[in-house]
Amino acid sequence: TMIQILTHRPNCSPLVVFMLLLIDHRLIIVGSSFQVLQGTSDKYLNYEPMQGKVEDLKLPEDREVVVRLPSNSLLKYTSYKDVSILHFNVLQGTRTAYFTFKAYEDPKSAFQRKCKPKDVTLHLKASSYPVISPENITFPKNFFSSDQRFKVYDLQFLSDEQQQHITIEAPHIGNWFAVAFVSWSDPNNDRIEQQGLAASCDTLLFAEMSVSRFRPIILNSDQEHQANLTSNVLPVNKTRKVDANLKEVAGGNTSRPLRSLPPKQQKLKQPELNNFTDNTDQRKPALIQNSTENHNGTITHTANNEIIYRFYVPDEIGDAAARIAFNEICDECPEVGFHVRANGYPLRGGDQGHGTIIRANQTDEISIPFGVQPNTWHYAALGFATNDSGANFSVSYTLQIDYIASKIVSRKPRDDNDSFNSSASSNTSSSSIPNAWTPTPFRGMNFYSLLRQTYREFFMFDYDLRPDVNGTVPATLNLTAQTHSGFAFDVGEVYDIGGTLTFALSMQEEHRASLKMAPPTQPPDLGGILAERLIGDPKEAVVPMGKTSVASGNQSMQIVVCMQLGEPGEPTWPDKCLYGQKLKQASIIVNQTESMGVIHVPFPESGQWYVTMGLFCHGAETARVTIMESVKEFIRKHQDMLEDMRPPCDCAAGFPRISACLKDLDCLAAMNETETLKIKECIMDSKCTTEYRQMTRLFEEHHKAAMEQHVGTDNCNTSVVFTVSSSPCVAGRCGRFGRCYHYMSGGFVFSTCVCSKGYRGWDCTEDTQVPTSMSILLATLLLTLSNLLFFPSIYMAVKRRYYTEGVIYFFAMFFSIFYHACDAGEDEYSFCLVKIGVLQFCDFYCGLLSIWVTLVAMAHVRSDFVSLLHMFGAILLAFGTELNKQSLWVFLAPALTGICLISTSWGLRCAKSRKLFPSRRYLSVWLPFGLTLVVAGLVCYAFLQTKQNYHIVHSIWHMVMALSILCLLPSRKTFLPKC
Repeated sequence: TMIQILTHRPNCSPLVVFMLLLIDHRLIIVGSSFQVLQGTSDKYLNYEPMQGKVEDLKLPEDREVVVRLPSNSLLKYTSYKDVSILHFNVLQGTRTAYFTFKAYEDPKSAFQRKCKPKDVTLHLKASSYPVISPENITFPKNFFSSDQRFKVYDLQFLSDEQQQHITIEAPHIGNWFAVAFVSWSDPNNDRIEQQGLAASCDTLLFAEMSVSRFRPIILNSDQEHQANLTSNVLPVNKTRKVDANLKEVAGGNTSRPLRSLPPKQQKLKQPELNNFTDNTDQRKPALIQNSTENHNGTITHTANNEIIYRFYVPDEIGDAAARIAFNEICDECPEVGFHVRANGYPLRGGDQGHGTIIRANQTDEISIPFGVQPNTWHYAALGFATNDSGANFSVSYTLQIDYIASKIVSRKPRDDNDSFNSSASSNTSSSSIPNAWTPTPFRGMNFYSLLRQTYREFFMFDYDLRPDVNGTVPATLNLTAQTHSGFAFDVGEVYDIGGTLTFALSMQEEHRASLKMAPPTQPPDLGGILAERLIGDPKEAVVPMGKTSVASGNQSMQIVVCMQLGEPGEPTWPDKCLYGQKLKQASIIVNQTESMGVIHVPFPESGQWYVTMGLFCHGAETARVTIMESVKEFIRKHQDMLEDMRPPCDCAAGFPRISACLKDLDCLAAMNETETLKIKECIMDSKCTTEYRQMTRLFEEHHKAAMEQHVGTDNCNTSVVFTVSSSPCVAGRCGRFGRCYHYMSGGFVFSTCVCSKGYRGWDCTEDTQVPTSMSILLATLLLTLSNLLFFPSIYMAVKRRYYTEGVIYFFAMFFSIFYHACDAGEDEYSFCLVKIGVLQFCDFYCGLLSIWVTLVAMAHVRSDFVSLLHMFGAILLAFGTELNKQSLWVFLAPALTGICLISTSWGLRCAKSRKLFPSRRYLSVWLPFGLTLVVAGLVCYAFLQTKQNYHIVHSIWHMVMALSILCLLPSRKTFLPKC
């Protein structure tokens, strides 16, 4: 090898040996990396370059690593463009996901000292990128509520090589995305340090995911499955013959909790399966045991304290029912829990899916209806809810899952001859050709089919009603008070999640032109995607004179819109949506006052989204003012609920004011609608009270008792226009002070706004840190006018016949003035003579060159060498400035070379003349004073500058460097010693 050859060549210099050893080490690393890339299935599990810095993680036996990512470099957060995206894929059958992260500092050079650990922030979310605000800036109005999206898991830690963990029980099956970055800090307080003075390191993040799994039982539709449910778990040896009478086995004393199944699953051999089914009467439930596999390859059979089923729901199925029958009565058995969830383990007590508690004290068949998602795998768990006594229970049962065909359920009885939609029936009654506008029944609602149109740009698409055979698309959608309406649309897994999904609805037909998205003909940041009304206040919409939707018969109309991923909501009066057993706030409320509603979903989750709309009509005696009076009466009656509210409840902070207002009838009568509804929401919010379910039921009873709801029959309908579209950033725009850009991280593209002029936020509208015009003008004047102190230096250089130096001082002043005039004005007071990059280069270059020529003049060398030294410095400084104008060595190289030149020249003159050189006055007065100014300027430049005080400190740097030239530039009267 190369090392062996070097040992037989002692004549090689140590430097050459060291360099060859370093190259050989680099080749070894590259070779190992290449071998890793040649792997196929385990390339993420054996990433060799990471083993030197991050040791293998020790995992329990019931876990297995399924994803190990290479190290990612993290940037300091200034906006969303700085995040690093990590991608994980949670496979089917995952019981628990364990995410492990480790951050460390990697020096950029082997000669640098160790870096100080930095704060690292990480956010983890299922199905899409996390929507975050590290600066704690409020999101723009009309943003989709975070409570109705997948939970974001937050983690903050130091880059000190310590492992950090996020454990998620029953994770969502599919893609998971994490965004990581060096934690945000106020940029106004960050120091502007000279590059090279402090240790420079890259912050790297290592991540992996391990899982524990379970083995579900596949269950087909209309297939009856019999099993035995027990309340304990017993270990059984793999080679032992299992007796047919499992009740005796279940009655043993040794028990342990059921363990999740690791991902490496081995099928049981056929003889072992026969051990479970032999000697079992076919008329009785089959006694089947669960299996768990350890990493050592042994299989442990466990009793069925919880049995998991897996079944697939086909298209156009929205409801199902579980039919459970216990074969014998068990009065002493605990309650049995039945939980169902789509795309995830059905965790008990979870906020996702359906959960029902039943008793095993009856043999009659129990039917449990629940909603399902079409084209999705579902998981059902059946097990004893509690077992406080510790006794062993066992009960046999039969389970069957039935799919229920959807039917339209009218909220008021009507004739069978009525159609779903007046416009649809008129088009279908006289033709046998299927009409694309005819709705499809789904969960008791009219669902209309949509057609997707995709554009060339990233994240640009929209959905519209599907055209008929003639290519005609209906201009409006007719809603009736008898039946809710809605539609479903898909968002892709990767190519659709990096933009913003927008849904807008209006009762005014004149708004259609502003709601619809025109085909893009220009870049997104230049407009042309959606009208600005979509990101503005709907109240500001200008409606031309013409036909509007007016309720007949003095009726008041209100449309409640529900928007949700994976599950359609049922609109309920006055502002709620019912999702299964959960009542949530409606996404949009549209009425005759608020005639248009808009909602934005940044980085939408992939999957099928549902939008449902319910029209509610009221007579003149049930006007909205009467409704608000009913709500005020309810909150006044239950005002005692506010006393126990604590953060994060929205009403906790203003409790004294709210309580005093509720006790004062005049204050209560003057309370506006927004404040009234906010208090009502707090009383029924799970974050504010544990009795939120009871309060929700009491409000419904109070509201129904307070007023009679008159639903229109023949004359209560309205036409609406809507848009479902996606675009980069927020409707393709970033306000007046930002631009929309696309970025890629980890192979995933996303769009984000990059703000300017001090504006911040998701759409560059937050202006709390925007400098005033006076402060901008003051900073610009300081940075430009401070350079005028170079005029005395120029005058002195010309007077002392340093003409070359005077020209360089002039151009250093000139380019510094125009560079700061272009850079510091924030486009309000800025003036750019040429491109700012050219001005910046000239400013740095002329500044460095002025330092060099001053040192050459101080050296007082022969005139024959002055021009040579000037050209030598000009060429090398131009090279260094272009290479890295902010490098420490670009400043140190001319300074150190000049000091050596001065020392050599002065030393030779002293030795030759046997006298002190230069003069005593220069050495005792001008040189110390000039060096003091230089040191003060360098300290300001390298250590004291921040973004907040930059205009002050940098102006001081200009002034002290200009004054130092007056002291250091040699004069024949004070520099040369007297004879």
